[in-house]
Amino acid sequence: MRGIRQKFIFEIFSKKGVFPMSMKIGVVGLGVMGGAFAGHLLDAGFEVAGFDPVEGMYAKLEGKPLRRASSPADAAAGVQLIMTSLPNYGVVEKAAAGEDGVFEGADKGAVIADMSTVPPKFSRAMAGQAEERGLSWLDTPVSGVGKQAAVKDLVVMSSGPRAAYDLALPAFDAIGKKTIYVGEKNGLAAQLKLVVNLVLFVNMAGAAEGMTLGLKAGISPEIMLETLCAGAAGSSVLDVRGKDMLDDNYPPSGPIWIVLKDLECAIQSAKDLDVPVPLGGLLEHLYMVQRSKGRQNEDGSSIFRIYKELANLA
Repeated sequence: MRGIRQKFIFEIFSKKGVFPMSMKIGVVGLGVMGGAFAGHLLDAGFEVAGFDPVEGMYAKLEGKPLRRASSPADAAAGVQLIMTSLPNYGVVEKAAAGEDGVFEGADKGAVIADMSTVPPKFSRAMAGQAEERGLSWLDTPVSGVGKQAAVKDLVVMSSGPRAAYDLALPAFDAIGKKTIYVGEKNGLAAQLKLVVNLVLFVNMAGAAEGMTLGLKAGISPEIMLETLCAGAAGSSVLDVRGKDMLDDNYPPSGPIWIVLKDLECAIQSAKDLDVPVPLGGLLEHLYMVQRSKGRQNEDGSSIFRIYKELANLA
């Protein structure tokens, strides 16, 4: 099946006069995630132009053949694929449709893959604007945190026009371990990312609650984590964050201000669809407590601190 898919993709590139490793890519947003994307794409042999308004974001790409763009429009000029990785939908909209934005610089026929976590209805609206300009829009969020992005341990999910997805697929495969096509309808991948994050945040709270009980009872932290990871309660949350949580170490792979933004998107989406998400609402309040304590830049797993404080363990 993979051989058939690769042959099909090769035929698509041939018709466009572009071949996977000669494809030019623009990356807008070179933060923790976008910077990792740009680095992996360069390592894979793609030509990459990158833009970020923060000068310090380029440091991680020093020594790599990145073309430094002067604006989102410049990053989009003359490339076949533009990837945006930005903090929220307002920034995405400005980078795409604003002055000196991607829409201004992109050639007709180019594909825009928005890797940000945004509301599904926003993705659909941006796809409509892109189509009016002869461009294709893919909502393409990823599942994973910064240290997973650094080693290509991400799941990439994408929805939008199939031909656009097939053109972008070699780039997606270069930044993650698995790529999933969610469907032709824009917004499906954006919705799936909200589902993934809601489950993730519930898992983090569940791990925090259970481990607080274990610590209060005097169970060895090391034995507790080993047992949790090996048994039925094992999860990627515990694998990736468990030791840091028990060490009271919360490097901001997914900081609380982003967790709150993502929860807001998930809860609003649930309201739009008439789906009850009581755990999501509870988590939003717990994370608001963390923010009120000045912890908005800590990783979302620091919800553990709230539980320990309530149990007089902190």
